[in-house]
Amino acid sequence: MQIIYDFNISPAQYFMNGQDNEFPVIERCPYCNDLMIKNGFYQRFVITFSRKTYIIFIRRYRCKHCDHTVSILPSFLLPQFQRSLEFIFHCLDQYFLEKSYTLAYRQVHFYCQRFRQNIPGIISFFRDNINKKIPFGKRKAIKLIEMIKSLTAQTFSQRYHNHFNKDFMAL
Repeated sequence: MQIIYDFNISPAQYFMNGQDNEFPVIERCPYCNDLMIKNGFYQRFVITFSRKTYIIFIRRYRCKHCDHTVSILPSFLLPQFQRSLEFIFHCLDQYFLEKSYTLAYRQVHFYCQRFRQNIPGIISFFRDNINKKIPFGKRKAIKLIEMIKSLTAQTFSQRYHNHFNKDFMAL
């Protein structure tokens, strides 16, 4: 399980801090409510909007009773994606609003396909949390991109994950 946490720092600053970032303490297991203990770190890549690649540390906790693990993922990342949330959102924004490509054709279409497949969930999120009477027409993706921009991508991603317990690009 991954918990998305907003460190309020950039990917570069998170990288510079290494294992000394201010990680939240998880005391109780979300599965069995027993005690959690620190279980080290794992490394993963993040590719930023400026196309710099960093290897960052992700804090992991383990339950003493049921052995489930919980990882603290910074809010500038999406689970199972190497590119930062800002970079992915920029690709979506450029494609849907301007029909231009920030990355290779196939990569942008992969992101667009994932986004389109999750449109019903994103609409449900906005109706549950922002406004129950939002009308969506034929150009749903463009309207949703604009609504996400009004929240900021990190805020939207974190709130969506907390609401549905999955990220908005997950299948």
